[in-house]
Amino acid sequence: MPRLFYLLLLLPCLALGQAPQAPIILSNKPTNTVFSLAAVDAKTGTRLPAQFKVHAYLAKKDYAGPATPVRDFEFIMTRADSLLVIASASGYDEGEFVMVAPCDTCATYGYSVPLDKTDTVFRQLTKGKAIQLDKVYFDQSSYRMRPESFEQLDKLVRTLQGDPALKIEIAGHTDNVGDRRLNQFLSENRAKVITNYLVTKGIKEERLRHAGYGDTRPAAPNDVEENKRRNRRVEFVVL
Repeated sequence: MPRLFYLLLLLPCLALGQAPQAPIILSNKPTNTVFSLAAVDAKTGTRLPAQFKVHAYLAKKDYAGPATPVRDFEFIMTRADSLLVIASASGYDEGEFVMVAPCDTCATYGYSVPLDKTDTVFRQLTKGKAIQLDKVYFDQSSYRMRPESFEQLDKLVRTLQGDPALKIEIAGHTDNVGDRRLNQFLSENRAKVITNYLVTKGIKEERLRHAGYGDTRPAAPNDVEENKRRNRRVEFVVL
């Protein structure tokens, strides 16, 4: 899941990479503002090619487009607004930011979004530790795995390749909605599908174990939908 940041962009206007300066007052009336966005490496500050999606809550408008290392993504704001900004770049975790931009009289307004590099392997593994595979997806009430799951599973493959002594259990879990026997069957088969994927990538079967626990090991109470969603999960456990 992308990490969510709340940013308050207050007057005066900010130029990218510069210290705050006095606002540029063009008139006493609100005017259009060119809002520009760039993506940078969170550690080095290097500008990145990235894709942006922006939702302006008050204006009820959506914007989307690319930024390059030499050109910002720009769009026009006609009023102060709250923005949801989603930035994605190859090799980096997706960033999700909420920005409050109260500037009504600025000609330009810019911000550099910091992105963290995607970790290519799972780290800090200890015996008995369960790690949720939160980017592995299945069709509803099915053990048909969707293609967008492959990226995180390939990360698990690289983890196993890098530590030949590592053995894991793939565990499937459900909420308590529906027939318990069907939930048990579903959790087992989802775990088996993931295990089979790892085997096709060259991981030896003797290093893998799969199990389905149905609703017997909930991560949260099965009381509200958000908690039920948390219980519908797959994870791996270090053996």
